[in-house]
Amino acid sequence: MKKTALYALLLLVITLILPLFLSSYGIFLTTEIYIMAVFAMSLGLIMGYAGLVSLGHAAFFGIGAYTVAILGDYVGNTYVLLICAILLSALIAFISGYFFIRVSQFYFLMITLAFGQLLYALIWQLKPITGGADGRSVSPVLNFGWGNLLDPVHIYYVTAVLFVLVYFILRLFVHSPLGQTIKGVMENESRMKMLGYNADAYKLVAYTFSGAVAGVAGAIYAYYNVFVSPELVAWLFSGQVLVMVIVGGMGTLLGPAVGAGFFVLLQNYMSTYTERWMLIMGIIFIFFVIVGRGGLIHLVMAIWERIKPGHKRSAKKEINQSESGGIT
Repeated sequence: MKKTALYALLLLVITLILPLFLSSYGIFLTTEIYIMAVFAMSLGLIMGYAGLVSLGHAAFFGIGAYTVAILGDYVGNTYVLLICAILLSALIAFISGYFFIRVSQFYFLMITLAFGQLLYALIWQLKPITGGADGRSVSPVLNFGWGNLLDPVHIYYVTAVLFVLVYFILRLFVHSPLGQTIKGVMENESRMKMLGYNADAYKLVAYTFSGAVAGVAGAIYAYYNVFVSPELVAWLFSGQVLVMVIVGGMGTLLGPAVGAGFFVLLQNYMSTYTERWMLIMGIIFIFFVIVGRGGLIHLVMAIWERIKPGHKRSAKKEINQSESGGIT
């Protein structure tokens, strides 16, 4: 608990002082990175700790965004809108997950893809409510009780705090007995069933929790972007966040966040030089799938282990011990 709180505090300090070194565009871009990082961490939770690979995870992101956009015409309270977005996303995740987790991995991937496309078609058809293919604007403004937050810096701090808070909660979750049991189900489901655990129930908990986190990311995105469209629930967006998780590194919490930052930066900067930035992203994705399966976070950790000051001393110590062992 103390170690988790220390990591979260360090992360919070870094995010809070970052605007001092960023330009206006950098603040705007980093805000988007924080939102996508929360979204990626939600998918990373079920992929890296529950073994559930989804191609329809954007559905919960879109549900959160559209909840704010639609209910915002009638309710202006930010707390109410965020709670509604979280609860509705969690409810849909629970209902859909109750049926989805009963199928095998390949069929789970395909059924989540179909679910996302079904929601996409539904939003497309309900034009009087959702705006259809044209999307719709978001009227409510972020307000936590101390005035409307319209300045990009203020919105940055909201997303920064959200990112750190979600990281803290997810870290507590995965290190809790519940989280460890879910990971045990992923690693050896048959053995966990023999021990008396209801594997489907634990996977459903992870899937529902993941949907709720994706929902709050979508809700904040609606405030940030001031516009929502059916593309937020499309399979392409689900595919993008899947790439973020794999490139960043599965089985960790910060890995998907790193992948989200890498993807957003590449998308925004490379697209100014070439329209084929997706080709570059595809090559990078193939590289990490085939060669660097641990993702960027594991690659960075491996490099740090090699260059950190104590590494050479420990390596030399091992060599000396080996030589002395050989003499004796």
